[in-house]
Amino acid sequence: MAQSKRKCYCSVPSCSNNKQKFPYLSFHKFPVDAEKRARWVRAIKREGPSFKILRGSTFVCSRHFAPDDVYTTASGRNRIRQGAVPSGFHWNDWGKGKG
Repeated sequence: MAQSKRKCYCSVPSCSNNKQKFPYLSFHKFPVDAEKRARWVRAIKREGPSFKILRGSTFVCSRHFAPDDVYTTASGRNRIRQGAVPSGFHWNDWGKGKG
């Protein structure tokens, strides 16, 4: 699989996923809606003045969403369902016992 030239890094604490190492993952922008964006920020435990959401460089990788929250479009792009909030993290033992 060809490596992506786009520099995407996951913003979740302790997650080192990036598009170059894991091209099969999808990276998702924070919602534009302030209320939805605040839910994502709380969910990933990044509340506070030091966390800035920058257009084009602040993402959450698909590993932090439930499998039912991610779908593939007809053109082959991965998308997140409307209203989905990241919920899979090391601090809630997401994925332990799988695989």
